[in-house]
Amino acid sequence: MLVKAIGFRLNLAAVPCIPAAALTMSTTLHVIDAFTREPFAGNPAAVCVLPGPADEGWMRRVARELNLAETAFLHPIAEGFSLRWLTPTVEVDLCGHATLAAAFTLWQTRRLPRNAEAVFQTRSGRLSCRREGDWIAMDFPAQPPKAVKPPAGLAKALGAAPVWTGFNGTDYFVEVTGEKILRGLAPDFGLLARLRARGVVVTCAGGGEGVDFQSRFFAPAVGVNEDPATGSSHCALGPFWGARLGKAALTGYQASERGGLIRVEVRGDRVVLRGQAVRVSRVTLFH
Repeated sequence: MLVKAIGFRLNLAAVPCIPAAALTMSTTLHVIDAFTREPFAGNPAAVCVLPGPADEGWMRRVARELNLAETAFLHPIAEGFSLRWLTPTVEVDLCGHATLAAAFTLWQTRRLPRNAEAVFQTRSGRLSCRREGDWIAMDFPAQPPKAVKPPAGLAKALGAAPVWTGFNGTDYFVEVTGEKILRGLAPDFGLLARLRARGVVVTCAGGGEGVDFQSRFFAPAVGVNEDPATGSSHCALGPFWGARLGKAALTGYQASERGGLIRVEVRGDRVVLRGQAVRVSRVTLFH
């Protein structure tokens, strides 16, 4: 899903109701691969830093045009930056990889000093990021799942039988018996999209030296069949596996085709997510 469109043209002149104060003659977006230190791995997000609020319809069109899992739109406010996340089809309440990408962009473009904390006001409240060497630490709310009866059609949609099912108000969480089953999943996305949830997180213990658990994340209901590396799901996976394994600090690997490594530290009702990022391209929108 990585956009290779450096210098492509999007005819914003045909898009109505874009406030002149929100945009200049051209708008540059940065495409960041998050939860990886290598280009073309992890989860790509586009980051659009604006001088002020933009028209919601314009933001939705841009997110749909770029067709990445999330596009982050931010602008400065008194309390830091306002931050919103849009998939190609909907706006979401919480997104880890696009938050990491937004903070990385602010530091890389020198909108913030490299030693300054990045503070975001979002639908999920105040989120903050800070640099720790080559890593970025993000302070997020913990969202642990509670055990529930599997919804009708879940096992059929996944093609695997859950050994445990939970829900945290946003996503379903399914534990499977091992790595072979997790990596071999080929879900029916049409059936998954019918579930009343943002997505389904499938997870298992282990995954090699230094990895405590693995996961995959499927969210066809919001336009993302499989997300490569998902920060928000680790707000639940961290507390879940932390309780299972008796550990406060864990490392998760998201076993998508691109892969992603996410460190999680559970701190009561908060979690600290740590990841790396790399900028791979810039996209200029002309209008």
